[in-house]
Amino acid sequence: MFINSSKLKLEKKKMRALDTRGATAVEFALLAPVFFIIFLGIFEIGAVMAVQTTLELAVLEVSRFGRTGSVVAGQTAQQTAGSLVSAYSLGLVDSSKVVLTVTPYSSFSAMPLRSQAPTNGSQNFGASNQPVLYTLSYKWNYFTPLVGKLLSSAGSTTLISTAVILNEPF
Repeated sequence: MFINSSKLKLEKKKMRALDTRGATAVEFALLAPVFFIIFLGIFEIGAVMAVQTTLELAVLEVSRFGRTGSVVAGQTAQQTAGSLVSAYSLGLVDSSKVVLTVTPYSSFSAMPLRSQAPTNGSQNFGASNQPVLYTLSYKWNYFTPLVGKLLSSAGSTTLISTAVILNEPF
């Protein structure tokens, strides 16, 4: 019996083409980096949203104290803001880097847009029955440098929370 070697080679090639062993590993190697970048991005965005919510709550609580002209015993307004942020942030925020800015205005219409709110750290709580803008700002550094560069060219973002109140009569 005679076996054609070219026919045998053709059969081996067909068998190799049908062999799918290792295909899953190759697919995983191609898709895993993209999957992990998306996963880390979702985690980063969730963390930023949690910190932003913390800042919103803290600025409301600090403005509540300022509106009445009272303070927490033994603390400045900046310390009160830091302790509130620390209490609500689940350890995500370094409260020493939170900047509280309090700015009074002559009227509500004289206040700037949120994107133009002052964040210089000055604190002037204003007079009785005066509109006041409270601003908390915090520089958030992303956990993973790659995702940070994808979300922001600087690898960080400044989170700003504001509250507008009218001082009570003192």
